[in-house]
Amino acid sequence: MKASLSLVTRTSTRCGVCGFSEVRTDEVVDRGLLLLAECPRCKHRWTESLPSPSAAGLAVVRPPLEGAATAA
Repeated sequence: MKASLSLVTRTSTRCGVCGFSEVRTDEVVDRGLLLLAECPRCKHRWTESLPSPSAAGLAVVRPPLEGAATAA
């Protein structure tokens, strides 16, 4: 039995080998967000790094400047 991607989604990703547009994809979180892709036409497999969806909502926290007054 061949291993295949468990979650199938439609994306705008095209196969880099044959150009087929209906590739199977699965998202994996491992030190960031990865897209695992497989072309059902030519069986080519690849990974792509994706921007984390939560990264856009993260606040930038900076330490206070030295000598700055602190709120009491």
